[in-house]
Amino acid sequence: MTIGILQTTSHVSLDDIKEGVLEGLKENGYADTGDVNILVENGQGNQNNLHTMATHLVQEGADILIGVATPACQALANATSDIPIVMAAVADPVKSGLTESEEKPNTNVTGVKNQAPVEKQLKLAQELLPKAKTVGLLYSSGEDNARTEAARTHKIAEKLGLTTKDYPVTSTNDIPQMMQQMKGEVDVIYLPIDNTIATAMDTVVAEANKLELPVVPTVELMVEQGGIATVSISQTAIGVKAGEMAADILTNDTKPQTTPVYALKDGDVVYNKAQLKKLGITLPSTVAKKGKDVSR
Repeated sequence: MTIGILQTTSHVSLDDIKEGVLEGLKENGYADTGDVNILVENGQGNQNNLHTMATHLVQEGADILIGVATPACQALANATSDIPIVMAAVADPVKSGLTESEEKPNTNVTGVKNQAPVEKQLKLAQELLPKAKTVGLLYSSGEDNARTEAARTHKIAEKLGLTTKDYPVTSTNDIPQMMQQMKGEVDVIYLPIDNTIATAMDTVVAEANKLELPVVPTVELMVEQGGIATVSISQTAIGVKAGEMAADILTNDTKPQTTPVYALKDGDVVYNKAQLKKLGITLPSTVAKKGKDVSR
């Protein structure tokens, strides 16, 4: 029995998802011991690496493949249409070309959707920043999931009475210059789910602090790194669920084609009290009561 795991890149959120996958597999009888061989590859954000590694895992005779984040899942889907593939964190599997629908994938791919609770996150931002009217969206133009999430954010923000502006970057090197363009144009920065931006969160925070702009990310780790607050879904829980789904396919011969995509919906309010203080933002008692401080 061979299980192949392909991770898009290295940053703590995706590492947590991968560890969750291993935990979910182990809890369901598929630990990397004895008759089970678990192969883990990491593309480090390089598309060529991902496609090469995906092909390698297929050639190694993997019985099932698990992709951590959208680019890894796309590389695996391009490498095989026969071996079952389980997604561990994909924002929009349909628009990413991985499934025909979420209810009935009708491909060899199913798994766990990682769609941020954008409306809750933006409402939290409004609670913290009642005078904010314009939201700058910083994301990678090269990631399907990031572009999809940005488009979804536009619609949700409009419904909440907010104006949005796009600030796409082609690489992390473009972040400082792009963020300088935000000066005087936006009141708050929102970061859609995006692996490229997540790896450069320290740079984002450093540049945002120069502009005295608050940053609202999508996961708890990025709030710890200097975001002001968010409603965060557990990355480990996403991985555990993906591991469970993979184990179910292996044990019961469940078919991805007819297995609905799963979505975790409940998130936790987290805030960075130290960062709020640095930016002169008052922490409302309502947020303090329902959330937790993750200041470092």
